[in-house]
Amino acid sequence: MRFYKTGLTLLAAMVLTACSSKTADIATKIDVTHGPTSIVNGDAKGADDITVTTPYFAFALSQGVLVDLAMVEDGLYTKDLVKSVDFTPDVGELKLEKTEIVKHTNDELVIKVTRNWNGQQVLSTYEVHKNYPGVKLTTQLQGQVKETLFAGYQLERNAPINNSNVATYNDMTRMVRNHWTSAQLQNELSALYETDDLRRSYSGKSVGKSTDKNTEFSAWLSAGSLGSLQSDKQFYTSTSPQAELGLFDLKPTTGNFENYMTVMRQRWDRGERVYLNAGPLLKNAKQHSGKVYAYTPKGSITADFARAAARGHSFVSFGPEVYPLTTNFGGEAAPFSKTEVEFRSEVGLAKAEIWLDGVQVAGWKINGAKLFRTGVPVPPNRTWMQWIVEDVQGNKAYSNPIWVK
Repeated sequence: MRFYKTGLTLLAAMVLTACSSKTADIATKIDVTHGPTSIVNGDAKGADDITVTTPYFAFALSQGVLVDLAMVEDGLYTKDLVKSVDFTPDVGELKLEKTEIVKHTNDELVIKVTRNWNGQQVLSTYEVHKNYPGVKLTTQLQGQVKETLFAGYQLERNAPINNSNVATYNDMTRMVRNHWTSAQLQNELSALYETDDLRRSYSGKSVGKSTDKNTEFSAWLSAGSLGSLQSDKQFYTSTSPQAELGLFDLKPTTGNFENYMTVMRQRWDRGERVYLNAGPLLKNAKQHSGKVYAYTPKGSITADFARAAARGHSFVSFGPEVYPLTTNFGGEAAPFSKTEVEFRSEVGLAKAEIWLDGVQVAGWKINGAKLFRTGVPVPPNRTWMQWIVEDVQGNKAYSNPIWVK
């Protein structure tokens, strides 16, 4: 069983007790109890339901579905935060056959749930380690999928995210370059989402790790503190404004970055608001890995980086840098407005490009300047725009898309 390290110093946390309103002792192991959950406002109330507590969070399963989750705040467990987290196909119901705890030690827990979907057996696995604030989720369809399937993991929260205190960072005037922070996200996080819905359309053998015998979907349910961010360190970020609770696609981003860009542009063409990642196994033509630069204007590096990266207010660089001066990457620009950028490179810039709906529409030769600013009008009836810059050594930086209203 493999778990994914955050690379962060994680804060010690408290575990849930039967009386959740009181401070609990610091957990030293994974505990499992059967029966109605002790999570405040939890929905797991059956005699066969299971509650799991770890040093960072607690969750409960009912009928094989994760229906309750609480995290530590100020030494106390929160009330239930979710309605459900589960693999969700587009049609048909999942009917429970059995739930088994196949491994339980002080440090690790594996729960396997067998269900039936349209006559096909479905095996879902929950994997937990006491040192990691989250759950690895895996679902296998025990049979080949021959037709198009819309499926994946989906997180439904008890309450919508409160965005009242979260800046959008979409439109600004002359952004300050020092407000950007670089880091390398965990390679296992394929793409960062604005939503909690990882479902997509698949066809036949394109579904997950499809073989003649099974089809696999996977996700990481983040459920804990991010700790402190250090530049150039690998870490988990989150799509949630709380930077604590969120779902991530665990399909590795490996191979050639230009091929990865081709796939991402196809998804942008469909209007999918997924954003660029960089990891040690995703290489450019020189076999180098890139960094994510995210906008952190408040100086709250951990939270700001998480929010910015999840909303596409970021770019990936293998050397040079590209900063928006008007509409931020991942933001929306009105037609006939102007999008402006600033390119920087200590070794000197060679050229820049702008892409519109998957096609390069303009370019600039820069002749070694270390700083270059330019801009273009935003055309109507389009979906997205992207800036790319290259330095004199052939290294590039790629912005996330600017969406056209």
